[in-house]
Amino acid sequence: MYSEWASLQATIENESNYKSVLHSYSAGVGRDVAVSVVRQLADRLSINAASKHDPLPSNLETEKQIEWTMEVICFGLSLPLIENETIRDCVNIYVEWLTALTVPKPSVPPCIVNDPNPYVQKIFRHFVNLFKPRDRGDSSKQIVLCHRVLRTVQTTAKQSGKFTRQTWEILLQFLLTVNETILSPPIVAGSLSEQLCDRLLSVLFELWLLACTRCFPSPSLWRTFREYCVAWRHHTALVEQWNRVNQVLTSHLLKILYGPNFPELKINEEDALIVPTDMDNACIAQTWFRFLHILSNPVDLCKPKVVSQTPMFIQAAFNSEEVIDPNQHPCLSALPKNFLLAMRGIANLSDAFIGEADRGVPGDMNSQNKTPPPTSKASKINHSTSVYHKPSKSVTPSPQLTPTPEGANLTQLLQMEKRSQCNSLLHLFGAWLFEGAVSGCKFHSVKHGEGSIGGSKPRRVHFAVSSSESPHGRLAKERHSIATPDSHRMSGRRAAQAAEIRKASEILPSDITAILSPYKRHDISESPNNYEAGRAEACGALCRIFSNYNQGESILPVYLSRFYLTLSQGLKIDETVSGLVMSSILYNSQDLFRIDLKGVSLVLPHFISALEMVLPEKELKFKSIVSQQQLRQASIHLLLSMLCIPHHFNTLSMMDLMTGKPMRTSGMFGENEKVMTFRSLKLEIVNLMIGALQCELDPVNTQMLLGAIHLCILDSSLCEDIEAKEEQKKKEDSHKDLGTTILEEVMEKQNNQSENTTNKVFLTHQRSSSEPIVDLKPLTSDTSWRIFVRCTHLVCQRLMSVWSTSEYKYYNVSLAALELLSGLARINTCVEDQLECKRAVRWICEHIVHLCSKPSPQHSKILHSIIVAAFQCLTVWIVNHEYLLKDKECLHCVLEVIELGISGSKSRPKGCVPPVYKHEKELKPASMRVKDAAESVLACLLNHVGSFPSPMGPSSVVSLLDEESILKLVKEKSSNVTFKYFVLENNTLLAILEHPVAEEKHPLPTATILLRGLMGRHAWVVQQRHWPKSEKEAAQERLKYPARPQPMDNVGTHHEITSRNFPEMVDKIQLTNADRSIPTMSNIETEQSKTDHEALKVLLEKQIKYEECVKSSAEDELANVAFPNPRTEAKPPRPKQEFSPARLLLSHLGFLTLGTLKEPANSSVPPSLVMLDSTQPGFETDLELLDSIPCRTFDTGFVFYVKSGQRTPNEILANVLSSATVPPHFLEFLNNLGWPVDIATHAGWSGHISTSWKMEDSEIIGSSFGNIDAYVDHGGSLYNGQHQVLYYADSTSEMAFVVPSQRVHSLDRSHSVEALDQPSGKQNLSPYGSKSLPLYQNPQQRPLTLDLPVENTAPAQISPSLDKKRKLSTRAGMIGGSHMKVLVVCLECLADADTFPISELLTETSTGLEYLQGSSSSSLRSGRTNDQVAIIFIQPLKSGLYRIQLQGSALNTNPLVDGMVVSRRSLGTLVRQTCINICNRKRLECDMHCPPHVKRRQKIQEMVNKYRRRLTSPQFYTHLFMD
Repeated sequence: MYSEWASLQATIENESNYKSVLHSYSAGVGRDVAVSVVRQLADRLSINAASKHDPLPSNLETEKQIEWTMEVICFGLSLPLIENETIRDCVNIYVEWLTALTVPKPSVPPCIVNDPNPYVQKIFRHFVNLFKPRDRGDSSKQIVLCHRVLRTVQTTAKQSGKFTRQTWEILLQFLLTVNETILSPPIVAGSLSEQLCDRLLSVLFELWLLACTRCFPSPSLWRTFREYCVAWRHHTALVEQWNRVNQVLTSHLLKILYGPNFPELKINEEDALIVPTDMDNACIAQTWFRFLHILSNPVDLCKPKVVSQTPMFIQAAFNSEEVIDPNQHPCLSALPKNFLLAMRGIANLSDAFIGEADRGVPGDMNSQNKTPPPTSKASKINHSTSVYHKPSKSVTPSPQLTPTPEGANLTQLLQMEKRSQCNSLLHLFGAWLFEGAVSGCKFHSVKHGEGSIGGSKPRRVHFAVSSSESPHGRLAKERHSIATPDSHRMSGRRAAQAAEIRKASEILPSDITAILSPYKRHDISESPNNYEAGRAEACGALCRIFSNYNQGESILPVYLSRFYLTLSQGLKIDETVSGLVMSSILYNSQDLFRIDLKGVSLVLPHFISALEMVLPEKELKFKSIVSQQQLRQASIHLLLSMLCIPHHFNTLSMMDLMTGKPMRTSGMFGENEKVMTFRSLKLEIVNLMIGALQCELDPVNTQMLLGAIHLCILDSSLCEDIEAKEEQKKKEDSHKDLGTTILEEVMEKQNNQSENTTNKVFLTHQRSSSEPIVDLKPLTSDTSWRIFVRCTHLVCQRLMSVWSTSEYKYYNVSLAALELLSGLARINTCVEDQLECKRAVRWICEHIVHLCSKPSPQHSKILHSIIVAAFQCLTVWIVNHEYLLKDKECLHCVLEVIELGISGSKSRPKGCVPPVYKHEKELKPASMRVKDAAESVLACLLNHVGSFPSPMGPSSVVSLLDEESILKLVKEKSSNVTFKYFVLENNTLLAILEHPVAEEKHPLPTATILLRGLMGRHAWVVQQRHWPKSEKEAAQERLKYPARPQPMDNVGTHHEITSRNFPEMVDKIQLTNADRSIPTMSNIETEQSKTDHEALKVLLEKQIKYEECVKSSAEDELANVAFPNPRTEAKPPRPKQEFSPARLLLSHLGFLTLGTLKEPANSSVPPSLVMLDSTQPGFETDLELLDSIPCRTFDTGFVFYVKSGQRTPNEILANVLSSATVPPHFLEFLNNLGWPVDIATHAGWSGHISTSWKMEDSEIIGSSFGNIDAYVDHGGSLYNGQHQVLYYADSTSEMAFVVPSQRVHSLDRSHSVEALDQPSGKQNLSPYGSKSLPLYQNPQQRPLTLDLPVENTAPAQISPSLDKKRKLSTRAGMIGGSHMKVLVVCLECLADADTFPISELLTETSTGLEYLQGSSSSSLRSGRTNDQVAIIFIQPLKSGLYRIQLQGSALNTNPLVDGMVVSRRSLGTLVRQTCINICNRKRLECDMHCPPHVKRRQKIQEMVNKYRRRLTSPQFYTHLFMD
C-alpha cells in the first residue's frame, strides 16, 4: 500500500533530535545545571504558586533565553529516577508552557505565547526522554509522570486549534517514538510496557484519528505507523485497540454506505467519542481502510517466528542466557490470545457488513452457557456475529409473529437488500480469514489420479492432507450402497445441477497447488493447538459470509474452492482434530446446504463425518465453543438440510475435492472398490438421525429430530413407490420367458413368506415386558420399512420412558411424537410384518394406560391434552390399518383402553382380582376431555374402520338423505306417512318410517330409519326376513304353500293287534280279600237304581249302533274321495300384508321391555327408550340444528405465491391469475395438497361456511357462480373458493386449501356470510339434506330404492328429487373450527418473508367463522394474535429441493421444521399434514373447544328434554300399537 513512500523510521530513531547540549558534558555538570535552573523556574509556575503566592510572570523574555532553558529542561527529563523532583519540575514547566496553544498561563513566556508551534514541537521531542526506561529508581513515579504527559498532550491536541501541519507531524512522531521505545522490546515483568501499554496505544490511536480530521497524515507517516505496529504485535493491547478503532470506524462507514436504517454496529459510548464529529465521509473511508491494514497480516499473530523477527527480540535473545531463539521468548505466549482477538475483530467487521451486528460484547472462551442475545429481524437468515453468541433457531414456547414492516422497519429491510455481497467481503477479509482458518494445517502435493478411498480408512474421503488412522472404530466401516443405477431419472433441473457440481469440482492439480501456495509458509509445529480458538473464529466468519449468499449473487470460483478446502480441513477427523474449529464450522454452517451454494455437495461427506462426532454421542469428546445443546441443535439443522439429498441426486457420483474425479470406496484391504454415489450416503444419514434421537434430551432438538424422521420415512417410501413402478414397467417391457418369470415370482413369494414367518416367531418371543426394546446397532438397510420399524420402536420407547416423566418439559415433544406416529400410520409403505404395526398400537395403548394411572396430584391440563392426542393417534392407526382389529389380542387391547378412558378403570384388572361388570362399575374418568376422546375412538371404530371412505367418497361420512328426500320416494302420498322419532340411550335419535319407499311383489316388514348418532346421520332400510336377501329364490319359495308328499302304493304288511291294558297273566291271579273289599254293582243295586241302569244301557246301545253307522258311511265316503281331501287338508295362513315395523325393530333391539321404559330412580337421566313428539313447534328446526353440527373437524389453509420483491397485496393476489406468472412446480404443489372439488357439487367443507355442505343444481350453478371458462389458463386462481377448492379429508378431519386471487378480492368472501342471518321462505332440515347420493339423473333408469348401485364408478350426479339449496338458519352449531389462520406462502426469494404483508392479506382469509363469533371484518386486520396465525414459507432451490421457514404457531408443530429442506415429491404431503397438526394443536390448547360428537350428544339430550312424550308403560305400548 505504501511501497512507493519512504519510511520515517530513520528520522524518528535519530537520537540527536532528543539530546541536549548538556549531554556533551559530564553527568554531574549537567545535573547541577538542570537542578538549579529548573528549581528556580518551577517556583514561578502556577501549580507551585497556588500554595505559596500568586503566579509570577516568566522571567524569560528573549528567544535565546527560552532556547537555552529548553536545552536544560531537555537534559533534566533524562535524569535518573533518583532526581525525581527535578524530573517532575521539568514536566510541570513543559505542561504549563503547552497551555500556550489553549489558554496561556502567566508563567508562560511571551515569546511562546506569540508563536507557540516551534516551541511546542521542541517540547514534544524533549518529552521522549521522559519515556526512556531507567535501570535504577522507582519506576512508579516515572509512570505517573508519563501518564500526566500523555493526558496533557491528548487534551491539548483536542482543545487547541493552533496546531500547524508540522506540529501535528511532530506530535505523531513523538507518539510513535515513545511507543516504539517502550513497546518494541519483549515484555518483561515489571517493565514500563506492562504499565503504560494500554495508555500509550489508546493515546496514539485516538490522536491519530484526530489528526486524520485536522491534518491528514502523510503516506510516509502511515507507512511508519504500520511498520511500528508490526513490531508491537506481541502486545495484546495493540490488537484490542485495533479492534476498537476498527469497530468505531466501521459503524460510521456503514451509515455512509447503506444509510442510517442499516443495522447498527453497537459500540460503547466511550468508544464512540474517539472519532471526531467533524470527520467527513471521505476521511472516514480513507482512515478506515488504512487502520484496517495497520497490523499488516493479522494471521502472522499465530506465527511466533514471524512476530519475533524484530531487532529488539533478536537483541533480547543475545543478551539473555535463558532464551536461545527469539521465538521462544515467554512473552510470545500471548500470541494465541492476540490471534483470537484479531480473528474475532475481523469476524465482527464482516458480520457488521452483512447486517448481523445487533449483539453484545463477545464473551470469554470459557463462557459456553451464556444465553444468546435476541437476533435482529432485518436479516434474511439468522446468523451469529460471533461464534460464541448464536441466536437459537429453535422452537420457542411463545413464538413472536413478525408484523408487517412499515415505516422505518420497511426502510431498514430495503437497506438490507443493498448490503455487501459475498465477493466484496471476501475481497476485504478473505485473504486473512482463509489463511487464518487453515493455519497449522500441513498440506502435501496432490498426485494426478488420486481420488480413491481405501486401506485403513475406507470411509473417509480423500482430503489431500496428511492423516492417520482414525481412532473411532465406527469410522472405518465401508460405505454401504444399495442404489441401483437409474440415470434416466436424472433430467431437467437435476441434470443441470449435476453438471454444475461437476464443473465446480473440475479443478486441476495445478490449480490446487496455486490455491495452497499461500498456506505453505509454516507447518503445524509453528501453530500448536492453542491457536485453535483463532482458527475457529476465522472459520465461523467464513461460514457466516458464505451462508449470507443471496439468490442471483455470483461468488468467484477461487473463493468457493478455498472455502471448501477450509471446510475439509476444519472437519478433518484424525489425530489433529480440532474440536473448537469443528464446532465453529458446524455451528455457523446451519444454512450451508439450503442456500443454493454452487458445488456445496462436495463437502457433504466431510460434514457427515463431523456430525458422527456430535449427534450419536451423549457427551462431547472434544472442546466446543458453544454448549453441547447449541452444537447439537446446529448439527440437527445440518441434518435436516441433507436428508433429501441422497434420493434427490441418487446415483450421481461424489466428486473428490482435490482431484475432481469420482470418489471411490473399498474394503479394509482395497477389495470391492466402487464409485461413491449420493445414494450411498443415505444409510449413514439415517443412522445419524436415529443415533441422535437415542441420546437427545433437549426438547427443542428432540422435536426437530422427530420431524426429520417423518420426512425421511415419507421420502423413502415415495421413492420406493416410484422405483417399484419403474421396475414393474421394465418387467412388462422385457421379453422374458413367461414360465421363468412366473417361477421366479412364485419362488420369491415363498421366500418372503418364510422370512415373514421367521420374523414373526422371533419378534413374538423377544419381548418379556411391555416397554419397547430398541436395537442400538446401526441399520444395515435403508428401506423405508426398516427405518419405519426402528424409528417406531425408538419413538415408543422414548415416549414411555423419558418423555412421559415430565409433561411440562416434554409437552411439545410428546405431542410431536404422537403426531409422528400418526403420520407414519398414514404413509403408504409396504408392510412386511403386521406384527410391528400391532406392537405400535399396543404401545400407544400402554402409553395411555401409563398416563391415566398417574396419581391424581399429577393430573393436569397438559397431561390430559397428551392423553387426548394419544387417543387421536390410536384412531388414525386403527382406521388406516383395519387388519389390526382382526387380531383378537389387538382388538382386546384397544377396547380395554377405550373402556379405561370412558370409565376410568378396566373391567379386567391384572392379577386375581375378579372382573367388574359394566352395570356394577362407577364411572370415574380421568377427565371429561379424556372420556370424550375415548368415546370418539369407539365411535370411529364402530363407524369408520373398514368402511372409510364410503361409496360417496371421503368428502362425506354421513348419509346425504333426510326425511324430506325419503318421503319423496314413498309411493303412498298420504298425511299419515310420517316418521316416528325415538331416542335410544339418551344419545341416539332414531327416526322410523313404516311405509316402504318402493313397491315389492311380496311385502315384508320394512322400516326406513334415519339414525342420528354421535358420528352423524345414517340412512338404513331394515327388513324382517327368514332368508338372506341374496338368496332370492329361497325367499320366493318361502311364500308358497308347501306340497303334500304323494301317497305310496307299497305300504307294507298290515298286522291286526289287540291292545290290552294289562298283561294276560293278570287274569290268572287269584283275588284276595282286599280285592273284594270293593263291592260289585249287583251287591249294592236297588230296585230304583236298577231301573235307571237299564234305561241307560238301552241308550248306550242305541248310541253305539248310530256311531257304527256313521263310521261305516264315512268310510264309504272317504273311499270314494280323491287324495288328499281338500276339506281336511292342513294349510298355512295367508301372508300378512300389514305390519308394525317400528314395534318389531325396537323389540328385536331389546328396547320394548319394561325395564327400558322405566325411569331410573333418583336420577334425571331419561329411560333407555324415549318417544318424541314431532308435532310440537320447533322440532324441525332443532332437527336441522342437529344435522348442522359436523361430525369431523374442519380447517382451511390459504396459499399465496410471492414473486421476488413483491410487497403489496394486489401484486401478490394477481400472481395466480395466469399460469404464465407462476412456475409449473407451483401448480404441481397445489395438486399435491389435495384434490380439486367443485363447490357446487361438493358434499364437504369448502373453506367457507356459506358454500360448505351444500349442493346446487345446474341452473343455480350457472347463475350464481359465473362462467368457469375464465379460469382455463389459471395459475391457481381456479381454487379461490368461488368455483373450486383443493380438498383433503380423512375419517376425523377435513382440510380445504384456498388460493385467494383478485377475483375473490372484488367479490369480498365475507359478504356471503351475512345471508346466513336472513330468513328464508322455507325452513329446511339441515345442510346435509341438500346433498344427494350418486343417483341417476333420470329417475326412470333404475327403480326408486335406497340400495346403492353395486358397481357404479361414474362421478356423482345430482338428483333432481332432492332440494339442492339450503341455508343455515342460525349460527349455533357451526362454531367448531380451530380459529387458526394457516397461510402457505411460496416465495421466490426467502428475504421477502420479512416484508410479507400479513395484516393486509388476512382480510382475504375469511372462512365465515369470524362472523359467527361476532367478529367484524375490520378485526381481521388487527385482531389476530401471534398464536392465531401460522405461516409456512416455501422457497424453491435451484437444486430442485425446497427450503421451509416457519413463523408464528407453526414453529411448535411437526412434521415440518424451521429450516428443513424437503423434496418435491413429499412437499405437498408434509405441508398438508403440518396444517392439520397446527389446527389440532390449537384445539388441544383451547379450553372452550368441544369435540363434534359431544356437541351432537348435547343437542340430542336437549331435544329429549324439549320434545319427550312422558307416557306410562301402558300408554307407550298403546301408542306404539295403535298409531
